[in-house]
Amino acid sequence: MTIISLIICLLIGIVCVLAILLQAIYNRFIYIKGCVEAPSILEDMMVIDYANKSEVSHLLKRVASDGLVTLRNKHFVTYTEMLHLLEAALAFKLSGNVGKAAKLLDRATSVALQSPDVLNRYGEFIEHVHNDIVAADLLYYKALTYCPNHKGALDNRKRSAPIVEKLDLEMLALIDKKRNLLQERQKTSAVYSAMKRKMYYLQIYHTVGLEGNTLTLDQIVSLLETGLAVQGKSLIEHNEILGVELAMNYVKLLIRYPTISTKEIQAVHSRVLGHVDPVSAGKLRREQVFVGSHVPPEPEDVPFLLEGYAYWLNSDAAHSLHPVKYAALAHYKLVDIHPFMDGNGRISRLIMNLVLLRTGYPPILIFKYQRDKYYQSLNLADRGDVCLFVRFIAECMKSSLELYLSNVEYMAGITHLV
Repeated sequence: MTIISLIICLLIGIVCVLAILLQAIYNRFIYIKGCVEAPSILEDMMVIDYANKSEVSHLLKRVASDGLVTLRNKHFVTYTEMLHLLEAALAFKLSGNVGKAAKLLDRATSVALQSPDVLNRYGEFIEHVHNDIVAADLLYYKALTYCPNHKGALDNRKRSAPIVEKLDLEMLALIDKKRNLLQERQKTSAVYSAMKRKMYYLQIYHTVGLEGNTLTLDQIVSLLETGLAVQGKSLIEHNEILGVELAMNYVKLLIRYPTISTKEIQAVHSRVLGHVDPVSAGKLRREQVFVGSHVPPEPEDVPFLLEGYAYWLNSDAAHSLHPVKYAALAHYKLVDIHPFMDGNGRISRLIMNLVLLRTGYPPILIFKYQRDKYYQSLNLADRGDVCLFVRFIAECMKSSLELYLSNVEYMAGITHLV
């Protein structure tokens, strides 16, 4: 009797699991189907006269009566329910309740991260309500990565991309002005060297922080100036900092080199990882690795690809680019090859800053708090639009220059008071 009961329980369990799997497959089918078929609910939204307050009011009543609060709190929504969230968001936006519309769109994106309809609608909302064409263009691009033939996203990006490209050029021009201003300060300010030392420590703090190092800025300064270990911190974290400092000093020497070869790239890596993993430091990987959704080249292709990278790095085509774009591409191309088992992010940022230093720019600071945006822009570049990563690096260059300038002014003010 006991055995029969166990068998019955087991069969019931199997049936339940199969039911859950079938439901998940069905929901996924409905979701994918929505990408290629124009849903009627969106067509209904298109024919509403949004200038007619009574029609908008009717739409608001309809979406409010369909269990909107319950829908917002669900962990999983069907494609139709997700479209209902979009409809409600649009209705609230048109009625003037922008705050509620934004909350609904946030909810829609959180439960349907890969929905081209949600991403496209969110882009339109950000563009027209917040007047942020750059953020909107990014959302249109994301929508197209999931559904390349999405008509709404195609039309929107056809319009937004040229505007964003113009804004990118304006950003680079602004960066040049700030760079020139910093060079003037370098000639006239007595505190410039002290400022550079401060930024040097910040550079180390943020680049190891992006990789998860937990030492504070003050602890890093203490470690590098006194050589004394920080209590409560691991040996690996100490060695990561010592390795990056050693590599940064080596990069300064490379500024004088007319070209950069694979030998120098491996030498930078040997310093980055020399204290952490001396066995693999400076050696190209011999195993296949997987970095999130990114699949780097096969290990046997790495030597050839790294040679090609070094050739591009020294080419006239690369040198003809704006220095910030050149540096951003130098970073992306190297991290895309992923030539080493570990330390690829750190060495890519070091090579990026080497390019900048050789063209008269200061090193870029990518702050710890920008970690998610940094990796997101790299992932989007993997999907085909490296301009998004270049734009991110340009924004970092602008904020870095502003930090350099503000520190010069601040330290000069203190010196004047003394």
